[in-house]
Amino acid sequence: MTTDGFVKYIPLSDETAKWELAVTNCGWTHVPPDSPYPPGEHPDAYSIHANTGRILEEEQIVYITRGKGTFWSEDTGSLNIQAGNIFLLFSSIRHSYQPNPTTGWDEHWIGFTGDYAKRLMSRFFSSRKPVLSIGNHPDLLNLFIDISTLAGRETFGYRPIVAAKTLEIMARLNALAKQSGVRSDEKEKIVRDTCCHILEAINTPIDFKKYAEGVGISYSSFRRIFKEHTGLPPNQYLLEMRIQKAKGLLVNTDLKLQPIGEACGFDNVNYFSRLFKDRTGCPPRQYRKSIR
Repeated sequence: MTTDGFVKYIPLSDETAKWELAVTNCGWTHVPPDSPYPPGEHPDAYSIHANTGRILEEEQIVYITRGKGTFWSEDTGSLNIQAGNIFLLFSSIRHSYQPNPTTGWDEHWIGFTGDYAKRLMSRFFSSRKPVLSIGNHPDLLNLFIDISTLAGRETFGYRPIVAAKTLEIMARLNALAKQSGVRSDEKEKIVRDTCCHILEAINTPIDFKKYAEGVGISYSSFRRIFKEHTGLPPNQYLLEMRIQKAKGLLVNTDLKLQPIGEACGFDNVNYFSRLFKDRTGCPPRQYRKSIR
């Protein structure tokens, strides 16, 4: 059986280092059943030893699109891998992985380094939970393919472009990981209905604890679900919507501050002005002048 694939090692330069996220290698491999792994020859820094694994000085993202196998790291122990899994490799964490001999697998990967890259990986992902079950996502797979294609052609200016595509992969993975854990039709409906209620009652006080009781869940669960979906707790979301409405009224009408504040749920015009300045960086009157 033959193994097909592509691999590209990209040397760092002073220019790419400035971006603080630079792709160092990428590629794909089709590993048929009963094939040696890893196939081909790789630089010593990337070789996986059967007994000891390896430690990388970079981060990697590996997408398995066919077959199954195993993954091991010193933070997780041994884990099963199947098609639709992505596993993350963190710098300085010893690890190893291989396809099941009976199935082989298809893998796509990118390796990258830089201070920004390391911060993103540690901030949004965990070496203790490196395997993400994201399924078949053509858009995500196309990003891996685009990176390999651009790196293979070595067109002028490709390095920051593949770095940007790597950043998009991380952003998509973060969203998909959250979606698999918190998204559901029931939760989506609660959040949609709440957002509509906020817009309809934006100029009146809203007791979110009573609102949560009305939809049949505890306030703590309601607050958590809402924040997971919108990025803000309900009270902060309400405040943000009020400020956005105030901006629109300041720009599109000649109303004075008092009626604008009242229309946005602020009875005290001085409090409205202070809050608007805190949120936007300038008082309402100055904001109106700067936009018009």
